[in-house]
Amino acid sequence: MPIPNDTQTEAQERLDLMKLMDEGEFRIPRREVDENLLIATWNIQQFSEKKSWRALKYIADIIERFDIVAIQEIKSDLRGLSKLQEILPGKYRTLVSDVTGNTERFAFIYDERTVEATGLVAEIVLDIETSTHAGFQIHRIPYCASFRAGRFDFTIVTVHIFESSTKFRLKEIELLSEEIYTLSNREKTKVFDRDFFVVGDFNIQKEGDKFFNALKAKGFKVPDVLDTLNTNFLRTGTYDKIAWVPRESFHFNNKCNIVPFYDAVYQEKNPPGGKSEISDHLPLWAEFRINVLTQQLDQIINR
Repeated sequence: MPIPNDTQTEAQERLDLMKLMDEGEFRIPRREVDENLLIATWNIQQFSEKKSWRALKYIADIIERFDIVAIQEIKSDLRGLSKLQEILPGKYRTLVSDVTGNTERFAFIYDERTVEATGLVAEIVLDIETSTHAGFQIHRIPYCASFRAGRFDFTIVTVHIFESSTKFRLKEIELLSEEIYTLSNREKTKVFDRDFFVVGDFNIQKEGDKFFNALKAKGFKVPDVLDTLNTNFLRTGTYDKIAWVPRESFHFNNKCNIVPFYDAVYQEKNPPGGKSEISDHLPLWAEFRINVLTQQLDQIINR
C-alpha cells in the first residue's frame, strides 16, 4: 500500500514536531558520526497494523533523530512495523524478536550509517533446575543485540517488566540486573561485548523506590536526571529507563530527556483516536560520548 500524501494539517504538525526537537527545552543533540551515540527507548502502545498512517509518520519523524531506538509492545501482527519501515529512510534497519509474554515483541531500529549490527541477537533466558525443569522466567523475555558505533562496541538489552504484580516486578528486575551484571564482568573472551545498556519500560512509578534500588544495587548507573523524568503520557510516573554498567570506553554526556510529542501533534479539537493514539508513553533518550582514538590510547598507557 503506498504511503498517503500528507494533509495540510499533517504537514504543519510534522514541522511543529521537528521544531520541538530542534529548539528549546526538549532539543535533541545532533548526531556526530563516530563521536556520540544517541540511544532512545519507547513503549509504543499496542503497536500493530491498527496504527494510522498519520501516527506512523509522527513516530518515524521522532525515530529519525536517534542512532538506535529500542521499541517495546509491538504486537504479533507486524504490518504496523512494516509500514513504519516504509516511511523511514532507506538506511534504517530493524531487528525484531519473536512473540513473547502478552503476545508482544521487541525491536531495535537503527541507522546503519552510524550504527552497525555486529552479529549477536539473542534473548535473555534465565537458568532453570535441570533435575526438575522448573524455575523462574521473565514474563516478556528480554531481547538483546550487539552493535558498533565508530570504535565503540556495545550490547543493548530491551525489556518490558511485568506490571501486574509488585512481587514479580521486583523479582524480574533483581534477576535481570544480576544476570546482565554477571555477563558484563566475565572475561572478554567469554562474552560478545561487556559494555551493556539496559533500556525499556521497567514499570517503575516513582524515584527512589525499591525497584530503582534493585537496579542500582547490581552496579547499574541511572543518573539522577533520568530517575526523575516522567515518561508516561500523563507525566505521572518514571516508568521508562536507560541504565548501563559504567566503563571507561564511553561516558554519559549529561544530556537526556523525553519527547513530549503531544505538544505538537493532534492539535485539532477531538482528533481521531486522541493524542494518545501514538502511545501512552513518551520516547526517552540519552546521549553518550563514545570511544575516540585518543581515549583508547590513554587507556593503554594507564593500564
